[in-house]
Amino acid sequence: MPVLQRIAVLGAAMLLALVMLIGLALQAVFSSPESVANAQTCEVPLKPFGDGTDGTGPQGPEVKFDGEARISSTTRVTVPLRPEGPQEQPKWSTSRERNAAVITNVARTRHLNPRAAVIAVATSMQESTLDNLNGGDRDSAGLFQQRPSQGWGTLAQVTDPIYAANTFYNHLVKVANWQTDPLTQVAQKVQASGHPEKYAKWESSAGALVAKTWGTEAVTSTTDGCTGDMDAPAGKFNVKNPRAPAQAIQAARKAPNIPLPLQTCNSVGTWRRCCDNFVAQAYGYGSSGSATANAHWDRLVSAGLAHAGSNTPPPGALLFYATNDPAGHVALYLGNDLVASNDIKRSGYIDIVPRKELTHGAWRLRYRGWTEPSFPSAGGKSSI
Repeated sequence: MPVLQRIAVLGAAMLLALVMLIGLALQAVFSSPESVANAQTCEVPLKPFGDGTDGTGPQGPEVKFDGEARISSTTRVTVPLRPEGPQEQPKWSTSRERNAAVITNVARTRHLNPRAAVIAVATSMQESTLDNLNGGDRDSAGLFQQRPSQGWGTLAQVTDPIYAANTFYNHLVKVANWQTDPLTQVAQKVQASGHPEKYAKWESSAGALVAKTWGTEAVTSTTDGCTGDMDAPAGKFNVKNPRAPAQAIQAARKAPNIPLPLQTCNSVGTWRRCCDNFVAQAYGYGSSGSATANAHWDRLVSAGLAHAGSNTPPPGALLFYATNDPAGHVALYLGNDLVASNDIKRSGYIDIVPRKELTHGAWRLRYRGWTEPSFPSAGGKSSI
């Protein structure tokens, strides 16, 4: 066979093999469960929780907030959640939040992954409702109901929140795969409880308190918050506002046709904090009652109205995001995977965009979770 003919045949064979390989690759991508999951999370799979030795991650990209570019010197932290089953969302007292903060800060000083704090706080929620008890079942005591007779320490030690948290973490880090296994399984291996299934219901609430303590750059996350139930029914909330969720959504849909009124902002002529007052305006108030979106989120976490990391908000819910600005960001969920948000495309205006635009667009925000549309201390009358 002539040389040129041999080259032609060889080239054709190589081309055919390449086409077959591409076909197999495409088939794997579009048929594998992982590809389906990735498609449901904006084609960005969840990152591993880490090895538990360092609670922080690399600084994220520069973020634009309300039309302004801001660079943060702090390090972003993701508080990973994997809630299973129905989740409790109680209102925690100041003293109980303080105990959760102690447990969280012990994890931070030990440079543990935030997942450790979520497991510990959820465990304490079940064992003692975050109360530092002097007694309990048999000789159990403290935040984790640790028993002196079982080698956890003296009564004085197990009722010292810092000592109790450190002892919990000493046992936790010895549990294989504690970073990725279900919370209830990991907690049970530490506590040896008679009711191991009861830990699971506290994961979302624990994540919210851990993120609140860790700092303004901490965000709970099960996904990036860009996808969800496209056909969710109208939201039914246990809060009262001047407007019902359907009316608030209708007001928000009309807002893009008019400039955003200056009175929706906390400081005249500044759009930096318009987001929180915009959602309050949609619900019929003149002002939100909170200084910033982050302050609003913290208040609703404390009230038990936040669903940290949950990616299935009902229409009318408030969606909260972390930014490189201490103010944070909030948008109104309209349903059908759309949100109403200020300044996302036009400065001084409301735009309706897919949720993905907030997390994967120019702003690159980090999703915290959704809350019921509650506005503590809100007042006045809406101008939209």
